[in-house]
Amino acid sequence: GRLQACQLALSTRTVWARCPNGDVARRYGITDKNPAGDYWKKIPGNVSRLTVTPLDELWAISTSGSLLQRLTKTFSHSHSVQKNNDTSVLLYRDDFEDEWEVI
Repeated sequence: GRLQACQLALSTRTVWARCPNGDVARRYGITDKNPAGDYWKKIPGNVSRLTVTPLDELWAISTSGSLLQRLTKTFSHSHSVQKNNDTSVLLYRDDFEDEWEVI
């Protein structure tokens, strides 16, 4: 079904949403030609408030009142990785790693 959101946070690249139950979701597939994006994907975490910097650094208040920061490392479209068989694999903008850190 559709994502239920009670708070939105916008960076320069994407949209983050906080759901009524505290879940956090990120909008994928946003491009100049597809400004609405393709789908939502939930990320681990449960928060009561959420904000984001233009560079996708998430700041949140946990349900227990702790301040959290989540770093999103994003690979650019032009970044390629050489595999052992010498074929180049393109990593798209949505390939990212992140985790929450208690501040």
